[in-house]
Amino acid sequence: MNAAVRAVVRETLRQGHRCYLIREGYTGLISGNIEEANWNHVANVTHLGGSMIGTSRCDEFRTSDGRKKAAQVMFERRIFHLIVIGGDGSLMGAQKLKEEWGRFGEELFAEGKITEEVANDGRELHLAGIVGSIDNDCIESDKSIGSDTALHRICEAIDGLVMTAQSHQRVFVVEVMGRHCGYLALTAAIAVEADYVFYPEIPPDDNWPEQLCNQLDSVRKLGKRQNVIILGEDVTNSKGVKIVGKQVKEEIETRLQLEVRIATLGHLQRGGSPTFLDRLLGLRMGYEAVQEVLKQTEDAGTVSGQKTVAKVMCLRGHNIERNDLSRVIRQTETANEETIQKNSDLACRLRGFGFLDKQTYLNFVSVPLSTVMPERSKVFAVIHIGSPCAGMNAATYSFTRMANHSRIQVLGIKNGWDGIKKGDVKLLTWENVQGWAQAGGSMLGAKRQLPTELDRIAEGLNAHNVDGLMIVGGFMAFQSALIFQKKRSEYSSFSIPIVVVPATISNNCPGTCNSLGVDTALNEICRQVDNISQNAMGSKNKVMIVETMGSRSGFLSTMTALSTGSQYALIRQIETTKEELYDLAKRTKQRLDSGHLEKFLLIRSEGASESIPASMVKRIFDKVMNHKYGVRITSLGYSQLGGHPSCFDRQMGIRMGVRAFEGIVNPSKMGKRDCCIIGLRGSGLRYVPVLGLEKKVCFDHGIPLHMWWLKLYPLVEAMTVKPEQMSTPTSSK
Repeated sequence: MNAAVRAVVRETLRQGHRCYLIREGYTGLISGNIEEANWNHVANVTHLGGSMIGTSRCDEFRTSDGRKKAAQVMFERRIFHLIVIGGDGSLMGAQKLKEEWGRFGEELFAEGKITEEVANDGRELHLAGIVGSIDNDCIESDKSIGSDTALHRICEAIDGLVMTAQSHQRVFVVEVMGRHCGYLALTAAIAVEADYVFYPEIPPDDNWPEQLCNQLDSVRKLGKRQNVIILGEDVTNSKGVKIVGKQVKEEIETRLQLEVRIATLGHLQRGGSPTFLDRLLGLRMGYEAVQEVLKQTEDAGTVSGQKTVAKVMCLRGHNIERNDLSRVIRQTETANEETIQKNSDLACRLRGFGFLDKQTYLNFVSVPLSTVMPERSKVFAVIHIGSPCAGMNAATYSFTRMANHSRIQVLGIKNGWDGIKKGDVKLLTWENVQGWAQAGGSMLGAKRQLPTELDRIAEGLNAHNVDGLMIVGGFMAFQSALIFQKKRSEYSSFSIPIVVVPATISNNCPGTCNSLGVDTALNEICRQVDNISQNAMGSKNKVMIVETMGSRSGFLSTMTALSTGSQYALIRQIETTKEELYDLAKRTKQRLDSGHLEKFLLIRSEGASESIPASMVKRIFDKVMNHKYGVRITSLGYSQLGGHPSCFDRQMGIRMGVRAFEGIVNPSKMGKRDCCIIGLRGSGLRYVPVLGLEKKVCFDHGIPLHMWWLKLYPLVEAMTVKPEQMSTPTSSK
């Protein structure tokens, strides 16, 4: 939420308008607890959890009289543009205020509480909404602010519980939030390899205790020492009887004589520093919300008498859409009501983020095999190419378990293409990939190499009777698949279905908007840059140059700058000369001298420029600072790869592994080409033929020619550089 508040304040000021902070939610709006914001009000807040302006539940605002009081305060202060950040209740209240606004204005004027001039100026309330809720129950938006951080906290907590559960061979029943929406429960269950999950959209039958205990018993027989059960909030059985943790605990203890513990995460899920994704989402939605209310003002002026429509900011894939607030509220209410009424299929369809698919994934990856693998079957192979990163193991884990359920063997090729040449392969089974989704790096061993000695690779594939291949990796994985595609006429063993799962922190793999590993890396980078920023504020070393990985792609540096509030991003895609760096250093010194800047963070991509390395950037700033302010370089190095994968990388890796298997086992799903990349495009996963991408990349630099994230680069300056000469504000926004 704080990232959104910061973006709203700074973009409003940058556009030349006043911005007010309404403290303590609608309670503050009614009581007049309103403060005019300035640029520095929102400095150094992106890393803070919670809400810097406070929030509260306000029963008075639920009444028409309460909303009229709020309207009077707004008319008196001439506030006719409102941006609301909150859940469905907050947004519903804002929509009602907008619908009643005209009537309130007339009544207040008739009662003599506002002048005719004020009433005319405020004929219309220009409203935009930003969804801030850990429940992620907003229809038409893939993510709401706060949901990713909540999932991150849940995964962190369960990762810790798994360690003690394994030591004592215990079962943990973990209760999570979510109200009528099972997003948190279901997504967390997939990410932590839970054995069973209860969530509201699909209420279990009366015989759920038997189904649960049979599941736990079967995985215990396979050698699993611990079990995790996720219990969502407000879950009932098919007859409407609520299921509670104590009941689940007693059923397991009675039927299986296992030691069970209950862990209620409660408000821990709301706390802590926000994840990278929530920071970026808050910034982008806040920026877009300001553009929307200003656009409404222009539209109202263009068409006299026409009422504006309140919009809510929604994430679709990597784009921010502006959808009708009233429609989104109605659909969200309908989904919740259908959940309460046990209309499971309709409730899941209305949710819109793949509930039924996630349940299918969970069934395949958590339910043990019911039959013994045949001695002779099809054989699929998995290989990791490039630098290891988070999500690689998750994709391999789901691919293996999906294949085993289809009675197909999976071979893991160790240490890149050298592994298949030397016969260094490992049989992957349902049992031995347990825990892989939660493991970082590469359990098979990843290697930065392209396929050479194709004769030996072809012999290796033939020797192991490989019928399909999943390549997990970055740009080199794409190149490897392209080589195999082109050499099929020479090597019959290459004429097999091949799917590339993009996995690289550089996010330079073509055919996809985001790769596995990126989210984990950026979470770790944000954590370290937050610490560096804190040190800079409390010492003489005010200028910090932080170097990130990413090769020739500036994705990591740009996203880091946006999500940490850094002042500059030095990347290859945006050319910066020495003269421009000198000018930047001079302006930085002036801002530090004036007290308008507490510290200066410059994020440099490792491949930004061969002629201007980090050491030269430091020399330029040292010369300008003239020893008054210290300049330090921090190279984050391999620590950026992170430890445990983030929840996003885990569940996305599992999704991509499942899609890869579906394409290889049934190549017709990939269309005319059976050598494809799994591309995250929009909200869904697509099969993208590698041959079609050949002319859309730069092989010299190992990057796609089109990079969607470059359109966000201007926000780095917009959110950090205060306009030197701002026009005198004449209206309140």
